[in-house]
Amino acid sequence: MGWTAFGGPAAHIGIFQKSFVEAKGWMSMTVFNELLSLGQCLPGPTSTQVSFAIGVTQKGIPGGLLSGMLFQYPGLMMMSLAGAGAAEILVNPADWLRGISAGLSAAGVALVVSAAVGLANGQCKDKVTSAVCLMSAVVAYYYQSNWIFPLLIVIGGSVTLYTKRKDDVALPDKDEVIHHLGVNKIAGGCLILTWIGVWITVAVLTGTTKYEDAQPLFWFEAFYRTGSIIFGGGQVVLPLLLKDVVQYNDVCTLENGSLVASPTAATLCASFTQVPRADSWITEEQFFAGLAVVQAMPGPLFNLSAYIGALAARRAGVNVLAGISAAWFGLFGPGVMLIYGVLPFWGAFRKQPVYRRALPGLNASAVGLVVAAVFQMSFKVREISPFKDASVCIGFLAFYAVHFGFTSKVPAPVAIISGGVVGVVCWAAGCT
Repeated sequence: MGWTAFGGPAAHIGIFQKSFVEAKGWMSMTVFNELLSLGQCLPGPTSTQVSFAIGVTQKGIPGGLLSGMLFQYPGLMMMSLAGAGAAEILVNPADWLRGISAGLSAAGVALVVSAAVGLANGQCKDKVTSAVCLMSAVVAYYYQSNWIFPLLIVIGGSVTLYTKRKDDVALPDKDEVIHHLGVNKIAGGCLILTWIGVWITVAVLTGTTKYEDAQPLFWFEAFYRTGSIIFGGGQVVLPLLLKDVVQYNDVCTLENGSLVASPTAATLCASFTQVPRADSWITEEQFFAGLAVVQAMPGPLFNLSAYIGALAARRAGVNVLAGISAAWFGLFGPGVMLIYGVLPFWGAFRKQPVYRRALPGLNASAVGLVVAAVFQMSFKVREISPFKDASVCIGFLAFYAVHFGFTSKVPAPVAIISGGVVGVVCWAAGCT
């Protein structure tokens, strides 16, 4: 499955459901939906956490480690190779390569749009959850902050906790037995404390160390922090990662549109424009090209971290394996520790009415974060494209192809590759 799970988190969850619930009968649909909701309510990659949790419920800790890693490693290997091999050609790309990159990026964002529509249809089934999703999307788009994501999740849960206060929320499969919950509650609590301890430690170390002296430490801290505060899966993490891995300078923009890097007191600046710094970890073009590539690969979108780590290491002259390890373990580590830490407690609180009434709001808020991320990425991809209007058209076509299909739905890798082909055609035709 690690080699065939294309299409992003929504597709992964669908594959898990068909394989482990419908075909193999490892668990009921009720338990599967609860594991999905648990993953969405915890920071980290939802499909990855579910892949670990499925193995844990069947064969305990070894089963979880085996199922999780088998799902991760194909995408990890391919994205690491893509980052290590693409470092030079994506630094100052030729015009034709920028055309391919723009087409790939537009198609990549279109896949995220399709996933967002699917999630919204699945989780927002009434007026209350639809309103919660809308509120979450509006606030997350307008006010971007590290703490706003968990706050919106809590607010969403509180809303349905109130609106469903009189509803019957008893488990439909009361007699189903969960065979394994992994570690015991004491070990689970220790894992949660370890997650917090590592976060504090790396934050202190980066605050007292120069970036030039310990670059992998700073990469690990940035990805670990992102992996610790992001709810809603890969689509939500992408805009926040962009701000961490691409560093900008505010450059003076004159009335005629020209840029002045070092304005004097006499310079009349009409406005200021953010321009990526020369020593930025990676460039915007590299980031969005990676976003397209990772969606053409099997496995979780969080494997983008391996690509970014490899690129950052090559640009900084650091060992590529150090960059990949710092970024990948940093982004995946919090979510995996938390799913193992929370599962033993989930076995007890999954039957509590408070939890079950809050679940619809928690999920709807998470979908709202995905919707906000879709708009943020769409506008950014258009902004950096050499043919802005044509990029939007490529996105329209890619979305229709994967979400509806011309005769049947087009597989994600085919849509991504086709986007790149159309992109180079647009470059050759001089499209705007």
